[in-house]
Amino acid sequence: MLIARQPEGPVWKSVMGAQFLFAPIDRKALRRARRAALKALGRDEHEAETEASAEEQIEDLGDALSFALLMAGIIDWKDVCLMADGDDDTAGEALPCTDENKALILADPITFDTLDAVYVVPFAARERAKNGSAASPNGTGAAATEASDIVSSPAKPEQPGGAKAARTGSKRPRTKTPKSSGKS
Repeated sequence: MLIARQPEGPVWKSVMGAQFLFAPIDRKALRRARRAALKALGRDEHEAETEASAEEQIEDLGDALSFALLMAGIIDWKDVCLMADGDDDTAGEALPCTDENKALILADPITFDTLDAVYVVPFAARERAKNGSAASPNGTGAAATEASDIVSSPAKPEQPGGAKAARTGSKRPRTKTPKSSGKS
């Protein structure tokens, strides 16, 4: 049975002593974030190629995707301030929610990981739960056959029944009768 859910609206979440207003992640937002992530990971033709492992490439793509989703998904915030840095007059002053300031707070790895865990990871977990054929580490999806349906040995092939083999257009080489020696 397919059950349709009403799309959720923006929701406020408390993160690290501040309040963030997150837009729901929909398919369009996810596609835009994928394009932005791929663009962010693109290489300039004059840049030297680097040989990164597949695992590193996947991690980089995941971080770029999360960054793009967070940049687009954070609509507003409360209680996000500049940290005191020496004799800076603006320390403790509230930051407006702009793309520059979003990039500034996402540059901190702890803040990035925390916002990612609150906003992107739950979305990804919901998507995996909905998609029963999603890959899992051992290669069996969540919607794989139930344990009672799993067999311990492969099925034996059936023996051919009463049907005869179909004729094909190929010709077999005819067997030649050996010539006896001495006769021509």
